[in-house]
Amino acid sequence: MIRVALRSVRTHAGQFLLTVLAVVLGVTFLSGTLALRGVLSDTFKALTSSTLTADLYVTGQPFEDTKSSGNSGALSEKVDGAPAEQIAQIDGVSAAHAASSLSGTLVGADGAPVTSIGAPTVIAPIFPDDPGHRMVAGREPSGAEEISLESDALKRSGLAIGDRTHLVINGTPSEVTVVGEFTFDTSLAGATLVGGDPSWVMGMAAPDGKVSQIEITLEDGADTATVRQQITDLLPDSARLQTRAERIDEQNAYVESILGYIQTFLLVFVVLAMFVGSFIIMNTFAMSVRQRQKEFALLRAVGASPGSVFGTVLFQAIIIGIVGSLIGVAGGVGLTRLLVVVLEAYGMPLPGGGVPMTSSVIATSIVIGLLVTVVGALLPARDAALTPPVEAMRGTAGAREKSLWARGIIGALLMAAGLAGVIAAWTNEDLSHRTVVLGAGAGALALGLLVCSPVLARQTIAVLAMPLRLLRPVGRLAARNLAAAPRRTAATSAALVIGMALVSAGTIIASSMQASIGQIVNDSMRADLLVRAPATSGQLTPLPSEMTEQINALDGVKETTGYAVSSVTTTMPDENQDMGYMVAIDPQRYTDFYDPGVTAGSMGSLDDTHVAAFAESGLELGDEVAVTGPTGSVSATVSAIADSKGLTGTLYATPDVAAAVGSWTIPIASDPDEVLDSPQGLFVTLDDGADTSAVQSEIQDIVKPAYVFEALDASQLSDQTGQMANRMLSVLYALLGLSLVIAVLGIVNTLVLSVSERTREIGLMRAVGLGRAQVAGEIMCESVLTAVYGTVLGGAMGVLLAGALRSVLADQGLTELSIPWLQLAIMLAVAILVGVLAALWPAVRAVRMPVLKAIATE
Repeated sequence: MIRVALRSVRTHAGQFLLTVLAVVLGVTFLSGTLALRGVLSDTFKALTSSTLTADLYVTGQPFEDTKSSGNSGALSEKVDGAPAEQIAQIDGVSAAHAASSLSGTLVGADGAPVTSIGAPTVIAPIFPDDPGHRMVAGREPSGAEEISLESDALKRSGLAIGDRTHLVINGTPSEVTVVGEFTFDTSLAGATLVGGDPSWVMGMAAPDGKVSQIEITLEDGADTATVRQQITDLLPDSARLQTRAERIDEQNAYVESILGYIQTFLLVFVVLAMFVGSFIIMNTFAMSVRQRQKEFALLRAVGASPGSVFGTVLFQAIIIGIVGSLIGVAGGVGLTRLLVVVLEAYGMPLPGGGVPMTSSVIATSIVIGLLVTVVGALLPARDAALTPPVEAMRGTAGAREKSLWARGIIGALLMAAGLAGVIAAWTNEDLSHRTVVLGAGAGALALGLLVCSPVLARQTIAVLAMPLRLLRPVGRLAARNLAAAPRRTAATSAALVIGMALVSAGTIIASSMQASIGQIVNDSMRADLLVRAPATSGQLTPLPSEMTEQINALDGVKETTGYAVSSVTTTMPDENQDMGYMVAIDPQRYTDFYDPGVTAGSMGSLDDTHVAAFAESGLELGDEVAVTGPTGSVSATVSAIADSKGLTGTLYATPDVAAAVGSWTIPIASDPDEVLDSPQGLFVTLDDGADTSAVQSEIQDIVKPAYVFEALDASQLSDQTGQMANRMLSVLYALLGLSLVIAVLGIVNTLVLSVSERTREIGLMRAVGLGRAQVAGEIMCESVLTAVYGTVLGGAMGVLLAGALRSVLADQGLTELSIPWLQLAIMLAVAILVGVLAALWPAVRAVRMPVLKAIATE
């Protein structure tokens, strides 16, 4: 039976070609995703190892971040840097440096900020005796007007040693000279690293003496245990001593957790692609089995058991799975290399250049590819084994469709249950676990739709085919062929149903996000202009107080108020901690410029012991919280609840609270009177009759020297924020693209097998007068109807799910439901085009059949 299976695969290799391709694409995506995780993991581990080169580190206690409402960018509390001088005097210690870094903007040779793909610009102290870096050219910087640049940063900036440029720190530009170039043992993965004189950098990064870490280098031959004990004796309880290995492990664990989220996100789309591919596998084997019924009948007649026939089909699936998986693994290497090249082109060079296609990645990819192929072939193999030999010998097997009643009832029940769950999640705001209910309902609805699809196919195809009836007789023939094989039609379109449901839902959610953002901005922004760094830059840069004063002095400016963002730890009533953002405002004036959407209490009640909570924080009116930062802790009562209005954070507070606790990662003034003098955002209200465009232009001239700020009116603010939704949609389309490609391959595959299956039928149609163009047209009509059928079903489900999801996410700012009918219509038009293109190869095969030979085919 093994020889029979091998011979059958060789004989019918053409039938399985696209099936192998579907497996190849799915495994390529899977192995590429796993390998990319390895590339990024190795990159960041090498980066951590090459930058953490001291023997010992003194750090603060680690954050117990059991909840996160914002990206803190910190792993541990800051520590007092004062003990560094005492530690340096201990016998066996070669050097001890208190170190912190800060973010900023480097201006390149072209006068524009130096940027890369999401990586930050870091200004760090360069200690001459630090073994971690190596000077390549020039010298270490000295004083506040000199900097050195890491090699990749120097190359990207277009600058050279001796050039003058600008460095923007905390919104304030400074003219500096590049005096040196340094490097590490590995690439910095796109980060722009600027080195500065330690006294200058530390004066800005740690004005209060609180630093990120104390780096300690030991002398050769030092008694490590004795030195560690002496250092420990100098440290307060709030500090801890770590070895280099412990520090590296902690940093790597943090990076791995982030990469784990990214991999999980990508694997969702990998699973989808494999799921979609399984429909092609199942459909291919089902049609192949139907065409080879006489072959299986002969095997049964000469003594083969049903189990042997079942095993023969599964063995063929194993061969296809292994071949497709092996090619897919090779494709995964190519895909990963391509992604590495793309990342490098966007300024994120990765060290080594190799792709870690480890044995575990290869084994996992092959096993999953093989399992998907075998599972997809199980039902067709069962049908082949259970078909009576005499019936198969007569050629009647498969000629008559089995009753769809049972399938229709099961599908209808699943759809009803799923629809009930989706509607409940959509309409019942008080329903607990709405997201879970929606997910379960969506799953049941999708499964029910796939089960019930053959029942729906006949009637739906009849309706969709109405315009094609004008193309007599090909339109009517196409509709009848599809209606005669509803299971095949449903299986062919199933992958497209799932793909289009997700694409249409994503399109609607993105459109709804843009509409919601526009509505939030229009409803909330009472000021005429907002001055801030672009949201797309990811920076929370404070506007220099001098610029704030200049803006206030402009003709046409009536008044201004700002907000300052800081990163703090909030201890909740249940003792859980939240690492997130706190927004400092003037509570008596803020609502005149911006409506925070207060749902309980009053913003005017904020003082040094009362805060307002974002609704998403889960806090309630009257809750007691502790707000902690590097300079102190404040106990406060929640006296107001406000909607996020598109902002990310936990609390609103007064400048007194912000100054008292400080900020873990974002610079903020220690004097309450100065907190809002350098805000991250400045609302500007103009005099009646003032020319908004003229004032906006003058403000733009004022902030231009800082390079990172812009003045926006409500419309521009809405458009800029909406760009993020477009980016998300682009990523969604890219990730769903593979699933849609596999779905189209399914249509091509089915049509090719259908042409082979209907060889005699096509020959007879040609014999009674149907021309070549009409045969090709009939196949194209079948392809178009199948594509449109899948698109319509998927699109309808996508609209329903998007509407329910919008309702569930209303509390998080998704307040408007916007259905982009034009984009959905374009999708339908694209489906028609895809149907035509998918039919080209099968149509060519059909029209090239010799008529007499086709008629003689059994």
